[in-house]
Amino acid sequence: MSENSLISEYLGYLERMCGFSARTLKRHKRVCNLWKNFLGKKKDKPIIEAVPADLLAFIKFRQKTGTVSNTTLSGELCVLRTLYAYLFDFQKMPSNPAAALPELICEPPAEKDYLSVKECFRLLEAFELSDPIQLRNYTMVALLWSTGLRNGELCTLEWRDINIEEGTLLVRKGKGGKQRQLFLNDRIWQDLIRYRHKIGGNECSPVFYAFSQNASSRKKHARLSQSRLVEIIREHSHAVGLKKGINPLTFRHTFATHMYEAGVSMEDIKEMLGHDDETETTIYVHISIDTAKGFLNDHIANPAKY
Repeated sequence: MSENSLISEYLGYLERMCGFSARTLKRHKRVCNLWKNFLGKKKDKPIIEAVPADLLAFIKFRQKTGTVSNTTLSGELCVLRTLYAYLFDFQKMPSNPAAALPELICEPPAEKDYLSVKECFRLLEAFELSDPIQLRNYTMVALLWSTGLRNGELCTLEWRDINIEEGTLLVRKGKGGKQRQLFLNDRIWQDLIRYRHKIGGNECSPVFYAFSQNASSRKKHARLSQSRLVEIIREHSHAVGLKKGINPLTFRHTFATHMYEAGVSMEDIKEMLGHDDETETTIYVHISIDTAKGFLNDHIANPAKY
């Protein structure tokens, strides 16, 4: 089978069996052709003869161009990992040369758009929970960190979406209109029980209300806006002295990174974030390119470890 036919077969599998979008398929095709050309010109070998050292050479080659960001390279390596998983699973290769690659490779951008566990607790511990507005803000930050919700998903939550008895949360309409269910850890579960007891509201009430300026009354049918959510998080992060540009998306990155560090699989993180494929998830979890090189070097030196 020619290399072009092999790539076409792979793309067909992604489309028919995995349900990848046209945009994602286009990206996979571009990277596969880039990889094919690299191997042909630099290594004089076809795709099915690649070894781990070739992936390390590809990383160095792409970095030397000077125009490829680490985020772009991360996405390209994730495509190659998916490609070789397919080739190995369908017995087109005796081994998987990408097995040594970590599940994701992404160097944090300069602004470090995720928080450490210590920084998260620093934010949470600064709220005055006796004040209803502060209690609301605390619960929003805790929920964002604990679940990785998008800001729009958080602002549209209603009490019917949270099963207090079972400790679950239903995202009724995520990105692309998809639903997903999330399990709440014990801490945020108890936080939500306390918040519900203090705030009240019926099953169709928004979980997070907009309050009047003087906090004397609650706008019973006004849910908090996304723009106000962004302002609240920025204001509070500045108040506690965090210099990073923190916003709701920061907590989505933070949630994914902390889940990965705790040993949660990329497949599970993908499901919790509501993504279609793992390549999309890589931008939310932060591991450096140097770490990726370490994985590959270890693999080359001692394949038996893998």
